[in-house]
Amino acid sequence: MGLNPGVFTFARTGDTTSALTVNYDLSGSATRWGVNLSSNVKFGGSSTLRLQFVFGEGIQNYMNDSPVDVGIVRNPGDIRSPIKGEAIPITGSVIFLDHNWNKQWSTSVGYSRQDNDNTEGQADDAFKVGQYALGNLLYSPVPNVMMGGEVQWGRREMFRDDFVGKGFKLQFSFKYNFSATIGGQ
Repeated sequence: MGLNPGVFTFARTGDTTSALTVNYDLSGSATRWGVNLSSNVKFGGSSTLRLQFVFGEGIQNYMNDSPVDVGIVRNPGDIRSPIKGEAIPITGSVIFLDHNWNKQWSTSVGYSRQDNDNTEGQADDAFKVGQYALGNLLYSPVPNVMMGGEVQWGRREMFRDDFVGKGFKLQFSFKYNFSATIGGQ
């Protein structure tokens, strides 16, 4: 966890003559691991299905939009270490279909989901489930130039509170690539 042992002093309310000093040991470690499986499946010459599935514990730092990867759990009966760190289990999946209508027009549609199995010591508003979906239509009038529109949907659910965040976004993009050789070949 990276936390150092600490000394905390507690005094009872209204008691100014005695104090209880407890040396907490908040050091420790958590083993992280994960498995990522992915595949691209081509359909004819114009479509590709992209699949991915990931599962493990404590690998949230490798995911976009993910929170912490170690949470706290109670450690009853141990006054020096009343809490300890635990790698948070996670599963995630992605499915996308890319399709080229012709040399100039293409589309991508897909869905992604991430589920965290939160620990008991995490805040009620800790990130639990994230989902998004998108679809686009892109146009390439000439090589190295692309433009198009995309609609995106996202949803976020929290651990123990009732908050759910969701939204839609419409995005238009323009992209061009260029290169030049300066001196020599």
